[in-house]
Amino acid sequence: MNWIAWILAGLGILAVLLFSTGWWRYVLTGYLIARVTPYEQPGGGAGRILIIGDSTGYGTGASKSADSVAGQLGKDYATYAIINNSGNGRTIAGALEVVQQLSDDEQYDLVVLQIGANDMLGGASADQTVKRQQELIEATQPHASSIIVLTAGNIGATPLFTGDEAERLQTTSRDYTAMMLTIAQQYQDVSFVALFDEPENDPFLAKPRTYTALDGLHPTSAGYGIWYNKAKPYIAQVLERD
Repeated sequence: MNWIAWILAGLGILAVLLFSTGWWRYVLTGYLIARVTPYEQPGGGAGRILIIGDSTGYGTGASKSADSVAGQLGKDYATYAIINNSGNGRTIAGALEVVQQLSDDEQYDLVVLQIGANDMLGGASADQTVKRQQELIEATQPHASSIIVLTAGNIGATPLFTGDEAERLQTTSRDYTAMMLTIAQQYQDVSFVALFDEPENDPFLAKPRTYTALDGLHPTSAGYGIWYNKAKPYIAQVLERD
């Protein structure tokens, strides 16, 4: 067997190992992470926006950073400075650590908390995730004129999950959304963007190749567009006040 045949055989064995163990999804996610960096901009003095997020705040899955929620927000509000502290794999506890490290006098016109999906993916119930979000919101309030919370859509409907796991995550996503909509009303200047859609109305489920990235979990640029369009009225209400 010549060296080319050995290489091809090795690649074949590697492919079998990756696909049989599920490691290939980590490879694909790593590729998606490498394509982007968290979108930030200097602005023009209108004000400051802080984004604290997980991989979706980072923009993982988008073709370019400008297509992420942060990037689309920056395009619409170019005169605002955007500081983006997002990290792949971050949970609400990680976001809370970011907030706790802010200086006492650090203030923002808007803080976007794009977080929570990893808690549910890690097995947290809807109730547990909501309680963690409340702690995060209350820690963030001294630093923000307004807070907008985005988490994720119907996690169980993503191609990554099937069977009982998909059903559990769908139920958790649904219950979490309903609870957060109620909880947000208890706070002044806090809004929750409901990204969850029932399966019959979910564009991610109807067109997964269009809206879900190669790893079967993160949104594509088009998927982030759907999320941003849902968030846009809440953002406008904050940044376009008289």
